[in-house]
Amino acid sequence: MSGEIALDTSVAVRFLNGDAAITARVLAVPEIVLPMVVVGELLFGAENSTRPLQNLSRYLEFISACVVVPLGRETATSYARTRLALKRKGRPIPMNDVWISAQCLEHDWVLVTDDKDFDYVHGLILEHW
Repeated sequence: MSGEIALDTSVAVRFLNGDAAITARVLAVPEIVLPMVVVGELLFGAENSTRPLQNLSRYLEFISACVVVPLGRETATSYARTRLALKRKGRPIPMNDVWISAQCLEHDWVLVTDDKDFDYVHGLILEHW
């Protein structure tokens, strides 16, 4: 699964909220990957919103149109290495972002985000949309 585009939660939410620039770019990509942690964050956001029934339905439809890859043992190994490298640099980032980074590193996905925390992860291929 090398070179595929994976969306971070920040970009997925902008797509779901109808951001025209993001929508055009997402729809131009033949296949979108969602890291498993992004799926969890999206579902939490839908459930925690002021309109959970409407949002959950839309979010589930979006998730089902994407490729979602389960976390595995290799992801856990990548997580441990990534978290340790960040700790040694003195640059901790939110734990969910470490998991997202780990899964992207494991599969060589390009992570599309507008979150600057990912800039601290060595070897992570990023696009800022």
